[in-house]
Amino acid sequence: MSPDDEEKTAFITPHGLYCYKVMPFGLKNAGATYQRLMTKIFKPLIGHTVEVYIDDIVVKSKTREQHVLHLQEVFHLLRKYGMKLNPSKCAFGVSAGKFLGFMVSQRGIEVSPIKSRQSWKHLLPGTRRSYNAHRQARRTRAF
Repeated sequence: MSPDDEEKTAFITPHGLYCYKVMPFGLKNAGATYQRLMTKIFKPLIGHTVEVYIDDIVVKSKTREQHVLHLQEVFHLLRKYGMKLNPSKCAFGVSAGKFLGFMVSQRGIEVSPIKSRQSWKHLLPGTRRSYNAHRQARRTRAF
């Protein structure tokens, strides 16, 4: 965040007056602003070797050697713009992983098994009464 904008985030507590030095995600347009920043930073790589969504970055490569080079490009851009990574949220050199709630792998994009289980649980009625209501709703859905 620009030092000139820090005072715009000021708030008072019983312990004193404070302001943010980095953009908090609770601000109204923080997500959209951060997405614009990430898109601007990674523009030359997006769609080729990198995908970004707000604070998530996926680096995609066909070989380990390419992956190392692609990561070096990403690290260079992060350093250039003063961005930092949270090591506990990073996974490097994996062939599959969760991104925006979906499983992404060489096979493509799939629904996360946890999400799939939850949606089935929601669809299955728990009692005879809810089963009958569910059946009735399915019969009349077309009308």
